[in-house]
Amino acid sequence: MNFNRQGQNYQGGAGGRGDSSAAGFKPDEQRIERILNGDAKEMNEYASELAKGFLKGKDQEKLSTSQIRTILGEIQKMKQFDARQLQLLRPKLAYAAGRHKGRVKDFRELLETAIKKTNKDNFYMFKNFVEAIVAYHKYHEKIKEDRNDEQQ
Repeated sequence: MNFNRQGQNYQGGAGGRGDSSAAGFKPDEQRIERILNGDAKEMNEYASELAKGFLKGKDQEKLSTSQIRTILGEIQKMKQFDARQLQLLRPKLAYAAGRHKGRVKDFRELLETAIKKTNKDNFYMFKNFVEAIVAYHKYHEKIKEDRNDEQQ
């Protein structure tokens, strides 16, 4: 479990708990390790939770599909583990987080944590995890849009 300063259970954007502030987000390192070790069920559950959380907040705070697809594109270019290329993603994440508010910073923190734990043995699962986040993000974004259309 992750805790904020007040000691309340808080997973940042992930579980829908807490406010839209990026300050309370903390990636669940144990879940990330299980994912990188090959737990596909955990990957799907956590990626879906994260994607829902990345869509919370005011429009300017939400993580857009294009913001995460840019990073995914860089990862997909890597056919195999390349520590140098993976480390070069970190400044790109920092740049994106510096340009935007809210959930981009959460996404950066999540990937920073995952990158530090990624090696040649688990790189394929890292790629799958980022792809899953993008896929669930698009899925939950569409559900949210459909609900908004029905309410109008």
